[in-house]
Amino acid sequence: MCFYLHTILFNAHNMCMNKHINDWNQVRTAYHVARLGTVSEAAKYLGLHHSTVIRQVTNLEDELGHKLFHRHARGYTPTAAGENLSRIASVNEEQLIGLVGAIQEHGNEVTGELIVTTVQRFNILVTSWMTLLQKENPGLRVNLVIDERPLKLEYGEAHLAIRAGMKPTEPDNIVMNLMPVQFGLYAHKNYVNEMGTIQSTSDYSRHKYVLETNIPILPIRRWFDENVKMENVCFRSSDLGTLDKAVIDGIGIGLFPTFIASENNDLELVMPLIDEWKTDLWVVKHIDINRTAKIKACSDLIEKQAKLILSQNLNNLEKSH
Repeated sequence: MCFYLHTILFNAHNMCMNKHINDWNQVRTAYHVARLGTVSEAAKYLGLHHSTVIRQVTNLEDELGHKLFHRHARGYTPTAAGENLSRIASVNEEQLIGLVGAIQEHGNEVTGELIVTTVQRFNILVTSWMTLLQKENPGLRVNLVIDERPLKLEYGEAHLAIRAGMKPTEPDNIVMNLMPVQFGLYAHKNYVNEMGTIQSTSDYSRHKYVLETNIPILPIRRWFDENVKMENVCFRSSDLGTLDKAVIDGIGIGLFPTFIASENNDLELVMPLIDEWKTDLWVVKHIDINRTAKIKACSDLIEKQAKLILSQNLNNLEKSH
């Protein structure tokens, strides 16, 4: 089967006249559009969304610099380049069935590379989840990408994303609300012993603050703009790990998610929680790989761990009151 697959890719490479193709799945998609004559039939056969098929064909044409189809009301008719692609990509049914069978044989195993992405604020949390996942599935190779940019799942930049903020709206993605995240102001107990907590608005100006260079959550940023003078901000950084360390070292008050702060017995809440200081965590998966074993295993573990965090955080907050 590896020989057949190598032959297909080698021939397709020659057909493309050494043009670079980012995703060989696009060649297969275009072949089935040519074979079946319409995007709808190709999407049905491949188990893809209609828009995914169109996007893959368009991307392949852009990469090759040639139109593969004449588009008309009745469907898609291959151009000369499209017919060449169709001839090269077509293999006999036995070879295709054998190749698919070989792939499916391993499809139920949680193995291979898993690319997960999240933002910096939640990298430690997601790292602990991925560690658990890898321990449960030793054949899995986890690649955790920390990036404030939302990686494009449809192009394979990541298999699964854990994002914060507004609900992601990219097409062809499956989005699940993982948990709400409440932020609060915390300080080390030594700082609290020396400086006390915030009891009223008149206390704002006598405290020191440790702040992110650009606070992403608008209600929190607005609150600091309106209530905290710049001379009271004693430490700034774009790196959240650095900020957390500064607060833990006792130099001032900083912003933490409640479930993270509750894990450190030396941190104390210095002001009642503000309802508007909330955001959401989302799990995002592309529809094309949502049902694969490794994506399901990862998603299930994350959901289970999030429920545990919510339960523990609720208990901790009740104890603090």
